[in-house]
Amino acid sequence: MSWPLLARAEAEVLAALESGTPCLADTIAMVGAAEEDAPERRLAETFVLSDGELGLVLLLATAAFSEPAARALEARGGAGGVPVWLARSLLPALALEQLSAQERLRRFELVEASGGDIAARLKLPAAIQDWLLGLPALDPRCRAWMAPVPVVPGLAEPQLTVALAARLRERSGALPPLVQAGSEEPGALAAALAALGLQPWLLRAADLPPEAEARDSLARAWSRDAALNRGALLLDAGGVAPALALGFAARVAGHVVLSGLEGTAASLRPLHPLAAPAPDRRKRWAQALGEPRATRLGAGLDRVARQFRLDGATIDALVASHGARIDAAEDPAELLWHAAARAEPARGLPGVALVEPSHRWDQLVLPPGIEAALHRLEAHVRHAGRVFDEWGFATGFGGRGRGVAALFAGPSGTGKTMAAEVLAHALDLRVLVIDLSQVISKFVGETSKNIAAAFDLAERSGAVMVWNEGDAIWGARGTVGQAVDRHINAEVGDLLQRIEAFEGFTVVTTNLRHAIDPAFLRRFRFVVDFPVPSAAERLRIWQRAFPAAAPLDEIDFGVLAQQPLTGAAIRNIALASAFQAAAGGGRIDRQLIAAELAAELRKSDPLVSVIDWGTAQ
Repeated sequence: MSWPLLARAEAEVLAALESGTPCLADTIAMVGAAEEDAPERRLAETFVLSDGELGLVLLLATAAFSEPAARALEARGGAGGVPVWLARSLLPALALEQLSAQERLRRFELVEASGGDIAARLKLPAAIQDWLLGLPALDPRCRAWMAPVPVVPGLAEPQLTVALAARLRERSGALPPLVQAGSEEPGALAAALAALGLQPWLLRAADLPPEAEARDSLARAWSRDAALNRGALLLDAGGVAPALALGFAARVAGHVVLSGLEGTAASLRPLHPLAAPAPDRRKRWAQALGEPRATRLGAGLDRVARQFRLDGATIDALVASHGARIDAAEDPAELLWHAAARAEPARGLPGVALVEPSHRWDQLVLPPGIEAALHRLEAHVRHAGRVFDEWGFATGFGGRGRGVAALFAGPSGTGKTMAAEVLAHALDLRVLVIDLSQVISKFVGETSKNIAAAFDLAERSGAVMVWNEGDAIWGARGTVGQAVDRHINAEVGDLLQRIEAFEGFTVVTTNLRHAIDPAFLRRFRFVVDFPVPSAAERLRIWQRAFPAAAPLDEIDFGVLAQQPLTGAAIRNIALASAFQAAAGGGRIDRQLIAAELAAELRKSDPLVSVIDWGTAQ
């Protein structure tokens, strides 16, 4: 509050108290004529205060900042604030209903009423006093639950900024819509908000106060501070029920941008998706790396930018920790790819595990035709960028087809998941293994939420998605007998659409190919059938099952290969016999192997005889 304004208000209040006449008309006129950025004018215009409401704020400010006025007011009404009756006698334009808890003065806490009663005494909150003194209005509640987002100059994406500005300008009533930003990173959103002249603050919905009353109080405090400071709230809705995040956002009178909110949900305020184009990730990588490194990486940088949808902060951290190694590497593109593939942390999602592949091509024993199909599949994934972008095939496919979806079918233990790991290792990617029994939920809407979270992690990490036991959800569509069936079928359709739109590599495994709905098979570019291994293939698997360092007696693997076992069963027997040998302090002999083989066979046939080694020694 400027000194001339305070002096004028002080003189008017003292004169009015002495004469019993209304006051502050001249001071209100001075506020209207003040500079555009003057705190008093900003306050009046931001909250569209009437002359009576603005007069009350000025009266309470005078009581706070002027000792003579404070003493004179106390002499008339006592200590502890200005009584309502005295305020109304000095300000005839102030209507009683304007002091209601639902009206702007008290709803946005521009004025405090002790005890919450209209007949109570009135005073100016500390945050408004600070604001009138030219300081930022920062309520302690806001500082406790949220924080300003640091903005790096020059990082605002022009297309994102334009799209965000268009959404923020929209109105449906007095308030702007809630903007649903999907998976846009907070740093990019903050940079765009700052470019629009707004101050971005971040609040994680998971950190909201548990009590409804405390959440409402926080929403009111932030609404006031944001209006005064040109603030915009970035609300991270990840990890909580959408209703909680949207319920809080609806109570904020100002700009709210929600991230981490998948799908649609009921909202008290209009919820508009941010139709922003995909950010130029190559540009973001090049900015972090610097022009010399980006030039040296060449096409390798394009591959990294397409494969891994990392946020700006992660990119900066990765470059900071690997910059020197990139400079010294003989193949910097290979090093950057490996580092980017492991930059995203393995977050705890239900039924989802992000793991390193543990199998290699030389461990895989398959018929030549199947192995050739897997090599073709690897080529499709490895060279997608060249074919679609450099050779122009993306245009002909309407932007679809960049991703590769494969169905691996065959009996349990025939190498389906192992083959997916082999391909991931060859591509230097991690594996995102999804347990459908945990992802699929009986609660309506939860399955789509879990699926969205899995795809989001896959896009950021660039990992190979492996959906095990796909017949559990891709089987023949069920009869719609009740409402929940419709939702389940809808979620299956949603999952298939996401697989088609996914630009990465997806593998679905099933033990029951015949159970897969034929209408779904066309969604897969590759369908690979894994047969039970032949005797020749079983012999090769047995020969590779024991490491060179294992204390193995001379074994006739030809006899073992006659048993109708899968590769997984053979590896189980080898490992189990090794543990038995270690426990007995001896070697892995044929008696131990035979015993474990019989135990494995008894899993499916209780009447198993002891293996006949014949004349083998």
